[in-house]
Amino acid sequence: HGMNTYLIQTDDGQIGDVHSVSAGLDYPGVGPEHAFLKDVNRVKYVAATDEQALEAMSLLAKTEGIIPALETAHAVWYAVELAKNMSPDEHLVLCLSGRGDKDMEAIIQMWEK
Repeated sequence: HGMNTYLIQTDDGQIGDVHSVSAGLDYPGVGPEHAFLKDVNRVKYVAATDEQALEAMSLLAKTEGIIPALETAHAVWYAVELAKNMSPDEHLVLCLSGRGDKDMEAIIQMWEK
């Protein structure tokens, strides 16, 4: 048995260090399904920095009164970026999962830096 996937590794093949303000995204690899979908061009993955995710979290909280989970805040950032280039008759759907109130201690620490 085996699998093909993508992971962050050093030049000598050791698992690389990763960091994200979101514990759910702090992992050096992806599942084989995600690797396959990327390889067959069925999905596009993008990355958001901690700062971009926190900015998006703040924007959603201020405009909609919703505090998204940190994982979801990364997607909120990209949705805002996509929306900037959309016409008024186009639609964008973003699924918000999780809740950000549980992450407030980590968020406050990041904002204080």
